Amino acid sequence: MDRTIDHVAFGGLELYELRTAANDVGLTPTYGGEHSTGTTHMAVVPFPDGSYLELIAPTLGTDAEDAGFWPTHLAADAGPTGWCLEVPDVAASAKAAIDAGIPVDGPHDASRERPDGRLVEWDMCFEGDDLRLPFTIRDRTPRDYRVPRTSHNTSLRGLRAVVVATSDIEVTADLFARRHRYPSPVEINGPFSNFAVCPGTPLALCEPGDGELAARIDDVGEGPCAFLIGVTDIDIARQSLSLGPQIRYSDRRMAWFDHDLFEGRLGVVELP
Repeated sequence: MDRTIDHVAFGGLELYELRTAANDVGLTPTYGGEHSTGTTHMAVVPFPDGSYLELIAPTLGTDAEDAGFWPTHLAADAGPTGWCLEVPDVAASAKAAIDAGIPVDGPHDASRERPDGRLVEWDMCFEGDDLRLPFTIRDRTPRDYRVPRTSHNTSLRGLRAVVVATSDIEVTADLFARRHRYPSPVEINGPFSNFAVCPGTPLALCEPGDGELAARIDDVGEGPCAFLIGVTDIDIARQSLSLGPQIRYSDRRMAWFDHDLFEGRLGVVELP
């Protein structure tokens, strides 16, 4: 499977709690160090295709509201925060966004120091007025510095889908068509009501109705509400992962990780 998503960020108030929950369901995070702002630190769950799940939280003694990355989401213990695409040139990508009428924040240079003392450096840019669009990244140091090569759970293949909660699917689909040439969304059976996917892309969209997702949009705005990791066979994946009940995902199967922290926010889906 080709890697289409570079990584996704799953945030909370305490990194220890995020890492413990990940270990409890069969994921194996590696501590990645503190970001250069000094206000956040992270752990990495790498996958065989090179994509990874980033667990991120404020550093000890930092108020979540002062975090350098996604302070509103970290303060709300919101889980899914941002998602990222790797690009050849962050500045050129930012210009393409501006040409499409989309505001940008960046490019910025960023870094973190790994526990072994190695400095990881990259350029990044955020696009749009909220978190619906992915941010972009380009490594300044070798990508291997940022992403560990070892994937501890081979039943997981890589990040497969980002579910974006939006108050209007058509408006958000138009945004992605304008910026990334994504096709029109197609409604399918999935984990949320009013659920659609853009075929051939990692994007899924859902409208919240009056439930928990509506409250989420009120709290942190439109943007990613769930991440799905691809597996070849969900029954085989259950042998090494703690998963909840099976859910229909179009003509395939999916399941959430069986943990209160991940229920409805992080799961697996069978590859087509």
